[in-house]
Amino acid sequence: MPWNDNQGGGGGGPWGSGGGNNNQNPWGRRPQGSGGGDEGPDLDEVVRDMQRKLRGLFGGGGSGGNGGGKKGGGGASAFGFGFILLVIVGVWFVMPGSGWYQVGPNEAGVVLRFGEYSRTSSPGFHFKLPTPIETVTLPEVTTTNTITIGQGNEGQMLTRDENIVDIDFAVQWRVDLSYPDGVRDYLFNVREPEATVRAVAESAMREVVGTSDLQFIITEGRTEVSHRTRALLQETLNEYNAGIEVLQVNLRNAQPPERVIDAFRGVDVAQQEAERAQLDATAHANSVIPQARGRAAQVTQQAQAYRDSVIAEAQGQADRFVAIYDQYRLAPNVTRRRMYLETIEEIFRRSDLIVLDDQAGAVPYLPLNELGQNRNRTQGGNQ
Repeated sequence: MPWNDNQGGGGGGPWGSGGGNNNQNPWGRRPQGSGGGDEGPDLDEVVRDMQRKLRGLFGGGGSGGNGGGKKGGGGASAFGFGFILLVIVGVWFVMPGSGWYQVGPNEAGVVLRFGEYSRTSSPGFHFKLPTPIETVTLPEVTTTNTITIGQGNEGQMLTRDENIVDIDFAVQWRVDLSYPDGVRDYLFNVREPEATVRAVAESAMREVVGTSDLQFIITEGRTEVSHRTRALLQETLNEYNAGIEVLQVNLRNAQPPERVIDAFRGVDVAQQEAERAQLDATAHANSVIPQARGRAAQVTQQAQAYRDSVIAEAQGQADRFVAIYDQYRLAPNVTRRRMYLETIEEIFRRSDLIVLDDQAGAVPYLPLNELGQNRNRTQGGNQ
């Protein structure tokens, strides 16, 4: 060992030799008794020797001084112990983890006093009592965590109509900062947050799937299933006071088991074709119905116009009859003769009339009808 190398000879370590009159080794003193050098050191003498050496370091008098020297040495000794204590305390406070600590922007500082929760500090520099009085834990509270559930048998769930569906979904969560004690609850109320979220999320999904039909889950109900699962998961974690906020539940895949997936795909295709046929029928109805309504409105308007015309004509004839009747009462003979002449005129206007003179000696066998037709044609040409 290096402290065994004594250039002066007879040395034994950094405190000097244990033998002879060298008083530099506090462990080398032996009690003056009958036991010789084999007995242990005198502890009182060791303590006194250390006190003398400390007084020597800080300017105190030795053991050979007078009473005044001893008094001055006692003051220096007290000052030396105070200085050493101050240095120790200062080093204690500036050492990492003892006094000052820094909280990152995505962290929260949770201070424990003698192992019990004391307070939560925000990002920045903060001060705490030295270790082990107070300790600090710096969990990440703004990081979004994602858990994927649905690998293997854990994704097979039973629906309300007693079918099996393969579910694959992801849960996004983080520490709940919406209330002051969220970080404390996250650290101390739940031992394994990720495992807790996984177990509760799987249980919530199984409950929602168990109250829904298979066709609804794999078609139009995917969004509703996700929302109901998130609400149930958050409610359960709040009952646990877990300090966890569920951000979103994403239903990534929902399909029948592998052995019957072809049959369900056929059902989906048939349903899509039915929906397409319904859309085509709706489009045809939207095009035909307006046309039918237009034709109906046209027929209604024509009927109304015919009714108005018939009523107007009948009203005119009635007014004409009333006017003739009024004239008839004033001059019956004249009125009767005028009506007779107008009627004969109307009849003759629509008939072929040939007037024969008895003295002309016309042959009765002449084609009188053809003569009338020739005359009509001649009149038409002249016109």
